[in-house]
Amino acid sequence: MERLIVVSAILPIHLKKEGKEYTVSISPGGLVTALRQALYKRQAIWIGWAGTEKLTKSLKEKIITQGTKEGFLLYPLSLTEEERENFFDGFSNGIIWPLFHTFQAYARFRPEYWEAYKKVNRKFAAAIKGIVHKDDLIWVHDYHFFLLPEYLKKLNVKNRAAFFLHIPFPAPELFFKIPWRIDILKGLLGYDLIGFHTYIDRKNFLDCINELIEDIDIKVKEPITEIRYRGRKVKIGVFPISIDFDMYNSLARKSKPLKKNGKIILGVDRLDYTKGLIDKLKAYRYFLEKYPEFHCKVKLVQAVAPNIKKLPEYDRLKVEFEHLVSDINGRFGTERWMPVHYIARRIDFNRLISYYRYSDVCWVNSIKDGMNLVGKEYAACNIDENGVLLLSEFAGAATEIHDYSILVNPYDIEGTAFSLYKALSMEEKEKKKMMKALRKHIKRYNINWWSNTFLETAFGRKIEDFPVLEDDIPLHEILS
Repeated sequence: MERLIVVSAILPIHLKKEGKEYTVSISPGGLVTALRQALYKRQAIWIGWAGTEKLTKSLKEKIITQGTKEGFLLYPLSLTEEERENFFDGFSNGIIWPLFHTFQAYARFRPEYWEAYKKVNRKFAAAIKGIVHKDDLIWVHDYHFFLLPEYLKKLNVKNRAAFFLHIPFPAPELFFKIPWRIDILKGLLGYDLIGFHTYIDRKNFLDCINELIEDIDIKVKEPITEIRYRGRKVKIGVFPISIDFDMYNSLARKSKPLKKNGKIILGVDRLDYTKGLIDKLKAYRYFLEKYPEFHCKVKLVQAVAPNIKKLPEYDRLKVEFEHLVSDINGRFGTERWMPVHYIARRIDFNRLISYYRYSDVCWVNSIKDGMNLVGKEYAACNIDENGVLLLSEFAGAATEIHDYSILVNPYDIEGTAFSLYKALSMEEKEKKKMMKALRKHIKRYNINWWSNTFLETAFGRKIEDFPVLEDDIPLHEILS
């Protein structure tokens, strides 16, 4: 029977060393959360970095055991410290991440980063070669693996492979700055299907290959564009990722009420310059200046999860953000009211569900985002249908759910402040109408819709077609 081999840069695990032994726990995160929900109870083999340089047989067993408890099968790989630094912090997060999110000033085009990127792609290809069966299907995720098909081909792995990009794809004027731009495009064209979140991302990709790749035939059509290149057909599609609506909806019904003194504006972000955190605080400060009638009646609860990327940009961002929080609370706060409640960590999941259900506004202020699932999670938990989603027009989600949200331009401080005022002042009937429509949309286009639509387009299979994960798992394949 065909199996599904899933490839992502990092496995959904957190390793903690206690003495000479490691403990293993499952970690949250955007891509990880979506894949966990899609792969739950499937015997898909999920390959990724384990988070350590040394990977013993005992640690592998712990990782596999923990994964099966959560409903998926893990195949851990190790990377050296040099590979980690140059592949992750260097090429992936020091070039691709900032450039694809329009922050070109942060991109560092160092040749050693490119060499590490190729080396790690080869390492993952070799790992796949070691476990792949003839009819297995390979599903690759995100910007870490643009070159993987080339190295699989060199190892004589002929299995069908599909790729999904979880971040935006930039316009040509940005993408062309990459010294290795043609190698990246040719690498991507080795996949059988390339998937994006939005039509804008697809257009940008097609514009790039149209300009840079010779002897290519592009037939733009809906819903799937086809490319003829070197005797092969490559499909290009748009598949906006989503969430497990039923899970969030069910958890919200059991959530504990919040102790509220006024209205709550909720922000849930990772510490990243792409999230528009500084612009959000500046807009909120302007809102408090412009609409003093909301003093002592509203609070911004802003959770900022730490970033695993060890880059100086994030250290500077944290300092500036916390300075602004202090400035706002110092200027407007009283003994009984702090306008910003800053949570400098990832919120406990059950507590997050309560915030999602009972917050009056959820504010996503991204400068640029592939999708951003916070707004969808908020809507799924907003079972009373009395909340409002304030959504950046530069988040991928805006192209899908703009009719059910209040869109903001994060660069427009005054306009965003007015939109926040509008969201907080909206009549109950209008709020209910918007939220009801938003919840209906997300329930229909949920995580199962996303995974099944993608897999059917790529391989003619649904996620349900793959074997169920049972207690008797093939450890001999994983531990060899």
